[in-house]
Parts: sequence; C-alpha cells; structure tokens
Amino acid sequence: MKRRTLLAASATLAAPGIARAQAPSWPGNRQVRILITYPPGGTSDFVARVYATQLAQQTGGSFVVDNRSGGGGVVGWTNVVRSANDGTTLLLTDNSLATAPPLYPSLGFDIRTDFTPISLLVDYPTVFVVPAASPARSLRDYVEMVRGKPADANFYGSMGAGSSPHLYTEYLQDIAGIRMTHVPYRGMGPAFADLLAGRVGLLIAAPATVMGAVQDGRARAIAIGTTGGRIPLLPDVPTAKEQGFDFAYSFWYGMLGPRGMDAGLVARIKEECDKVLATPEVRDRFVQQGATPVAGDAAALRAVMDSDLDRWSEVIRAKGITIQN
Repeated sequence: MKRRTLLAASATLAAPGIARAQAPSWPGNRQVRILITYPPGGTSDFVARVYATQLAQQTGGSFVVDNRSGGGGVVGWTNVVRSANDGTTLLLTDNSLATAPPLYPSLGFDIRTDFTPISLLVDYPTVFVVPAASPARSLRDYVEMVRGKPADANFYGSMGAGSSPHLYTEYLQDIAGIRMTHVPYRGMGPAFADLLAGRVGLLIAAPATVMGAVQDGRARAIAIGTTGGRIPLLPDVPTAKEQGFDFAYSFWYGMLGPRGMDAGLVARIKEECDKVLATPEVRDRFVQQGATPVAGDAAALRAVMDSDLDRWSEVIRAKGITIQN
C-alpha cells in the first residue's frame, strides 16, 4: 500500500463515531485475545503487545496476544472468522490479509464480508537491509552486485509467499531489472534471523524488526521506501527514490473483528485504540521506530484493504505467485 494513499484515506474517511452513551461496556470482566498470524519476534508481534499492554492499562481488562502462525496466515484468520463477535477476539493484521484471496482460492471466507474493520493503527516505512558482511553499502550497490547473475545465485527472504515483503521485492526486481530467489519464512523474526546469519542477502522489513541489529552493526540498512524524505530514525540512509528507484510502499497495521459486530461495540473499541495512540509514551515509542500513527476509522481501513487487494491481486496473477513460491 502506498504510504500517501494510506494517509490520505485515513484523513479523508475519518468520521465521528457513535455517541459514547450508546457504546457497550468493553471488555468488562472478559479476557480479550489480540490474535496475530506470526510467531513472536516481528513487527506484528511488537505492535500487538504494545496495544495489549496499553489497552489493559486503560480499561482495567485482561488482554493477551495470541500468536497463531501457520498456513500463511489462514490458521489465524480462520480462527477469528469463527470466533464470537462480542469483542473478545480481535485480529491485528498487516497488509497480508488483503492479498490472501488470490493466493488461496479456497480460502473459506471473504475478507470483505467476514471481518468487521475497526481501526487503522500505524504505518511503517519499508527498510531494505543486508547482512553486515555484505559488500553492498547502498541499494544501488546491491542491484549492481546482483544484476546479470542467475536468480539462484542470490536469495531474499520474506515472511511468507504472497506477503508484502515478497510482493515488494518482486516489484523491486521488476524496476531494477534483476532476478533473485525467494525464501519464504513463517514470520519476519525467522526471516531476519537468517539474514543476520547470511543465509539470505536481502530483506525488506519494517523498522521495528531490524533497528536493533542495524544499530549494533549486525545488519546494514541500504535504503528506505517512503514517498517523503529520509526518516529521522535513519537520517543517513537514503531513500530508494534518491537512488533512482521509484519505490514507495509501506506496511500498514489495522484492527478487525469477526463479522457482524455491533456498531456501538466497534465504536467503543475504536475509541480505546485512539486513546492508545494519543498516549504520549506510546506515540513516541512508535515514532522512535519510524512508524507514523494513523488512527484511521473502519472506513479508512476498508479502503486500504480494497486498494491493496486490487493492486496486488494483479501482480500475483501476472507473476503466477503461489503459496509454494
């Protein structure tokens, strides 16, 4: 999803919520699961745990992060679809949900009708990283190093076939005129671990996943994918555009629930999500990791999902991408 489209959607589509007096009590004395479809260690896990901790503090309720990896996300998504729509099961997702339909023809549910969008949360720029031992000091260096070599001579990682890092790197190959071999993992944590070990040579990730290793010298950031200028978190790292590559895609994170949630309940959860991002410590924590707090409403989240589904479905079909590659 292009960063400018995401931020415009949140600003344009934001609308007043249902009056607080109509909102039901939430979470009350019930435990709330915030489900993500990746194992611990990646950005999704980080965002989910920040929200779980802050929502518990705000409401006095019990919130747990439920890591349901497997099946490229299908295991976790299906679990949410089949859960009660009473606010006790929420899905914190990234772009990957919006690209599921073309990858899984027999998905078993419709992402447009079987989930209730609640809120956009935060948006992260993309960071291109290589192992510390790589000779590439910039994205331009990396492209020149790879260009002309067979695909099986260079490997890149992602958090799964059809995931945003996979699609983004496919797009990079097209605009740069290079070929590499994709290595899918079950989450960004494992993918990044293999990059640090030198098993893959390139990863496109969110800042939260890679910053610790970049700062201590175990990995090197060689470009930022953003429509704006350089980011304060990595002021010395040039954007992809500065290096001659028209790349401006980011990672968005949103909150959804099962279909048929009461509108008042959705408004109540959205209100608490907004409070999370309005908390200075939380907001600063995200900003320090390169994220842009968004807080778009349900309509903004639906618009972003529809846009991604249309854009990347075409790429998946044109390249013949399946969950096996």
